Amino acid sequence: MTLSNSEWSPSRNSAQPVQDLVESFANAQSHPTAQSNSFMEYKATPNANRAGELTRLMENEKELKNRRHKLVSSLSGEEVDFRELLIDLNLEEQYTEYTRRSVGICDGLRDRIPKLIGDELFIEGKKSAAKEWMLTNWFSEIFTHMMGVRHEYLDAQPDHGYVLKKLETKSMSGTAAKPDGAVYYSDYLNTKLDSIHMLIEAKIREHINGPNDDALGQMADYAQLVWQNQPTRTFVPVVFLHGVWVDLVIFARCGYRYARLGQYISNSEDSSNRSTKIALKTIHRLWFFMIQPPERFGHFVCVSQGWKYLRFEGSRSNTTVEYNTDISSDRVDIKKLFKRDVPISRRAAYVLGVNYRGGKAVLKLSWAPVERQPEGALYDILAREKIECLPEVYRSGIIVRDFLGYRLEYILMEDCGESLHTFFSRCGQMANRESFLYDCASNVIKNVCACLLQAAKVGVFHRDVSTGNITIREGKVFLIDWGFGKVVSSTLDERIKQEINSAWEIDLDKITHNEDARDNVTGTVLFMSIRVLMGLTSRSVFDDIESILYVVLVVLSHIGLSKSEANVSEMGKVSHRHQAYWKTGCMLDGDNYLSSFGVSKCSDSLRCLLDDLRRMLFVQEGKFIGKKLLSCKFDDRMANEGALKKILGNVLYVKCFPVSDLASSNAEGSNASRKRKSETEDVTDTDNINASKMPKTQGNQENLDPDDVFSP
Repeated sequence: MTLSNSEWSPSRNSAQPVQDLVESFANAQSHPTAQSNSFMEYKATPNANRAGELTRLMENEKELKNRRHKLVSSLSGEEVDFRELLIDLNLEEQYTEYTRRSVGICDGLRDRIPKLIGDELFIEGKKSAAKEWMLTNWFSEIFTHMMGVRHEYLDAQPDHGYVLKKLETKSMSGTAAKPDGAVYYSDYLNTKLDSIHMLIEAKIREHINGPNDDALGQMADYAQLVWQNQPTRTFVPVVFLHGVWVDLVIFARCGYRYARLGQYISNSEDSSNRSTKIALKTIHRLWFFMIQPPERFGHFVCVSQGWKYLRFEGSRSNTTVEYNTDISSDRVDIKKLFKRDVPISRRAAYVLGVNYRGGKAVLKLSWAPVERQPEGALYDILAREKIECLPEVYRSGIIVRDFLGYRLEYILMEDCGESLHTFFSRCGQMANRESFLYDCASNVIKNVCACLLQAAKVGVFHRDVSTGNITIREGKVFLIDWGFGKVVSSTLDERIKQEINSAWEIDLDKITHNEDARDNVTGTVLFMSIRVLMGLTSRSVFDDIESILYVVLVVLSHIGLSKSEANVSEMGKVSHRHQAYWKTGCMLDGDNYLSSFGVSKCSDSLRCLLDDLRRMLFVQEGKFIGKKLLSCKFDDRMANEGALKKILGNVLYVKCFPVSDLASSNAEGSNASRKRKSETEDVTDTDNINASKMPKTQGNQENLDPDDVFSP
């Protein structure tokens, strides 16, 4: 194992002289702190510009504080004792071996441990007013000394290559974030966010009851940056130095855990050396975590040399990942990490552009609660049923089965092109592209509707149709990102259910039961159906199809407009309830609903298709049903054969509803418990796709007064 400190760059067999640390203490008053950087910049600003600059700095500080407050409010966390932390991280056996074989490795620090008495820090008999940067200096001294220790146990550890960099007055590369320090992988060619192993944060005041909101917000802010740039993460560790204490804070998908390792600085002037022994024991504990390999401490694969070349092996239910530079057909070459929002906790997904078997592909890594079905299992079900608009999945499986209540899975699939949002934003501003884009929009409506209808027939619902989850490549439409999808296990073919349960080691019946018991509103707000916006979680396929209508209207608004003008997406920021009433009001006006979404023009054929889709979703027996959608617990919308043929076209209609299905449907039409009556002949009731999940509510349709739409 190789460890170094980039500030001092000592050799493997040398230690940083204590005198350097003593001299740094003596110069404490001249050392700028990270917290004062902004105002030092302000002080250097010419007088004429100071008022505006001070206002800007104060606004930035306020924005930063508000963002960190939101991060903290989104986190759940708890204190655990040291042994519990070892169990959580699956390091209990390794620690037992470490304590048995590493006796005495910290003894060289015995006479060098500082004392913090009140607000004064003593080292080598000299004292200085205690500052945060002094705590990180002492941590650096520990790091440097331990790096130089020659010991049988330490020398036998794998060569990971860590380097410590102090950052109190510097920003992490590419950001404005200024933690007090960071440990990087020394084999990387840079010290950027993608090469950080762990973070260091210091506070001179003791946090006896755990980090307060300000300190926790800082650490969470830095940890989120690491999450966003390192898709191989299982958790982000932060060493929290506060007063004489050192804690280890773990940011995982479940939230955070923190464990007190002990006192790493003496707080006593007694001659018994008891506090020195406590400090040595704490440093010994700390060093155990510092020498852990990345695949055991924070990652699911060894990343000390990067994560550009990966190989996935094993079954769907138990996949192992290795860093592998050997050229082979099964190696996944990472080319690009697509930037997307990765929250500090809960669900998260990374999308990477890769090369696989000589062609472009996409690798998706997803964290989700263990009680949810894996997204790969949904693709598996849909592929067996030959559903339209699905990408080919080359490999998929579970990498981390359960880490603090969350599961990590991967899906390696064909390249699906660019999102509908990107495609229309780019092409919508080109000259003479309107006709082409109108044809694309029609193609999206037909193909995605067919996909959703076919999936619903076998018991799968998407539940997050959006402009980002529909893609186009070379004219082909894909519906991707089934991570929020739901399986109604009672509708699945029994043979397929058993095969999926066996391959993924899951229980789809149990998962469906859990979903029904704690069903949540899912989806992208701007594209949610009216019923879902009102909090009605019992869905039908019509809720997903309604989302398609909003998706197409939003992307059509980009045609001929600059990005700044296409601002209908601002509606996605209002409350769910207000947006539900807004959408109801838009759909009430069959002549002008396009302009309500910012669509200025449209081809005649596309307009007819949109009108047919609107009528199927919002009109029954010639009456607008918006008010009913706002309040009805169950969705009893239905569509007849003629309406579906208009929307899908004959070819896709036959794929969705083969003749054998229609004959069976008509034969069962007399069973009132399974079919609702209809005024039209030869009805295909799409709600019956999930009839076992959703009982139907009967009721008279009524005309809706426009004023009534906006009455809560």
